[in-house]
Amino acid sequence: MPAGRRDCPKCKARMEKGFIADYTNGHANRMQSRWIEGDPVRSFWLGLSLKGRRVLGVTTFRCTSCGFLESEAK
Repeated sequence: MPAGRRDCPKCKARMEKGFIADYTNGHANRMQSRWIEGDPVRSFWLGLSLKGRRVLGVTTFRCTSCGFLESEAK
């Protein structure tokens, strides 16, 4: 397999890199999905508290044949 190529674990076709957008505050603010370590902790002002936690962007790969999605946080 060529460097950087990812094959689908379901059907072995090529996967393409992308991301899933999250919409915030009920507005049209679009952001990349993020992985946050630990359990969610509510915050009155912010919705969820992220203080002191690792936050990583989530990259999602989509199979060009069957549509299977696979995500990773780096």
